[in-house]
Amino acid sequence: MRTLFVSLVISTAALAEEAPAAPAPAPGFDILNGRFEFGSYGRVGIGSDLAGQVGRTTNIVSHGPRLIEDGYAELELRREDTFGQVKSRVVSTVAFFPPFFHFDGQSAQSIGLRNLYAEASVGDGFSAWAGSRMYRGDDVYLLNFWPLDDLNTVGGGVRFGFGKTTLRFHVGMQRLDLPSTRQVVANNNPVGFGAISVTRLDRPRLVESLKLTHELDGPSGIGVRLSFYAEGHQLPSGVRRSVATGDEQTLPGDWGVLFGGQATVWHEKHFAHVWARQTVGLATTDELTMPTTFNNQLTTVGARSTRLALAGGWDSTHLGLQLGGYLDLVRDAAISDTSAGKYDEGAVSARLQWYAAKYFGVAVEASMQRRVYALVDESGALRGGSVTQLGVMPYFSPLGHGNFQRPQLRLVYALSLRDAGARSFYGVDDPFSRRGVEHFVGLSVEWWFNATTYPSR
Repeated sequence: MRTLFVSLVISTAALAEEAPAAPAPAPGFDILNGRFEFGSYGRVGIGSDLAGQVGRTTNIVSHGPRLIEDGYAELELRREDTFGQVKSRVVSTVAFFPPFFHFDGQSAQSIGLRNLYAEASVGDGFSAWAGSRMYRGDDVYLLNFWPLDDLNTVGGGVRFGFGKTTLRFHVGMQRLDLPSTRQVVANNNPVGFGAISVTRLDRPRLVESLKLTHELDGPSGIGVRLSFYAEGHQLPSGVRRSVATGDEQTLPGDWGVLFGGQATVWHEKHFAHVWARQTVGLATTDELTMPTTFNNQLTTVGARSTRLALAGGWDSTHLGLQLGGYLDLVRDAAISDTSAGKYDEGAVSARLQWYAAKYFGVAVEASMQRRVYALVDESGALRGGSVTQLGVMPYFSPLGHGNFQRPQLRLVYALSLRDAGARSFYGVDDPFSRRGVEHFVGLSVEWWFNATTYPSR
């Protein structure tokens, strides 16, 4: 047995000496530089209205204050590699929507794949990406929305850098599973028995975006960034068949444009954003929804939205301040002058943080929101409503001071004052239709780290 073992060892060594060497890696290829990265964004909370029911948001506008908000979480996994001068990354982000299992006891969880794309860059001058992506710019944190560039798209794009000037172009598509964009009908099987499914209506929306950004160096270390942004939206025509009667309806093609700009000024831990945006036609409706009101030609020509928004932040040793606000004038394409699709709305919020100790602080927030519809009440006045909210939020911040240091574990109290107009926006069986004063007490946590969708603020 010992002789056989020695023979096997000698034979293996001889084969190893005769075996050809592994091919050398291609010049510039260094797979050892590759790495996996994990990132996440999330918020989870519970709350009571102090009347025996679950606490809920009191917002009456599209983008209200986020002091009270539903849970949401993202888990991001990405692979990053370097191949000489070329860098690449593959990003996948899974999102989880409430209610979560431990709250409602249901194992069926609403899950969305928010990112699934690959991106490659050569130096600082060029990059390209393709896949499914949240494609966003800067946000108004206190109101939890992106006032200018905020797309959810399946497509691709390129970026060109020229010193301090950057040009980005993207094209993408959505085909929503809605009656106005997709219909599947049954046909007889032409080569067999039974029926087959045929897509009768197929109307994808095509969206293009263009963003031009230039940075300037101001005095005393002040930075300035100016951006121009535009989108184009196109929806093809189609024919839909009535399941009940067999009659066919022609759905005309539609289009829209969006254009706007952003100005940003920053210095160390202080910053300010200002946005202006105008939409016409189809671009007035979010790409993940379809318009519900039309003109006489069944298109959105005539719809428009004019938006102004601002956000800012200021940090010092003991205090932090955040501001956010917007005004949106929305008009749908309906020919009637009175319509729930015609309204003016806005919100403004301010949050002051006191860094009481290294890991502990207290935030106080005040906000006001209002919406006015092009609808007339019994007195002949336009229907409108307002909500004023005051809140206090003691918190624990393991990473210390800063407006955007996360994670942040919070105890939240909010007092909402709802006027008669705001109460009229709710159904008669909703407690909000009767209560002018609303309390909320809750616990919440928010975090973000190492995620491409939410870069360091």
